[in-house]
Amino acid sequence: MDNSVKVQAYIFFTVFYGGLIVGFIYDIYRGLRSYLNPTRIATFVEDLVFWIIITLIVFFILIKSNWGELRGYIFIGLFLGIYLYLKTLSKLIYPILLKLLRLIYLILSKLFMIILWPFNMVRKMLSPIFKKIKKANNVSKQMLKDTNKYIKIFSKKK
Repeated sequence: MDNSVKVQAYIFFTVFYGGLIVGFIYDIYRGLRSYLNPTRIATFVEDLVFWIIITLIVFFILIKSNWGELRGYIFIGLFLGIYLYLKTLSKLIYPILLKLLRLIYLILSKLFMIILWPFNMVRKMLSPIFKKIKKANNVSKQMLKDTNKYIKIFSKKK
């Protein structure tokens, strides 16, 4: 590989942009976590998926920019991109991202309600029937208990 300053600058800025992308994905991850309120296990799974995605992105950038060679300026470029994104662009993008995630959440919840509406209507229509069946079942269970009680009383040996 040609190690001229021009090529190294290209690689540095490519990895720097990769750091900006990693920072943006981190903002997406933070936004999703703020809406999902995950449990401990879900947090572990989300963290694992996040790091797998970040690893694949960095690996892809390294392969495409310099055939996967690791040099000091590559790490500097990556971390500088992440740092500058989190200190500058994140303050502008994160609030917009939260509003966008809220909008997506509202749209999906409305869509989900529209999809579930026919099922809720059927449930409301069948609910009185199920209540009558449940009541009849409870009455039959009570009758069976009473019958068993009387059978035990009359079947006792004297």
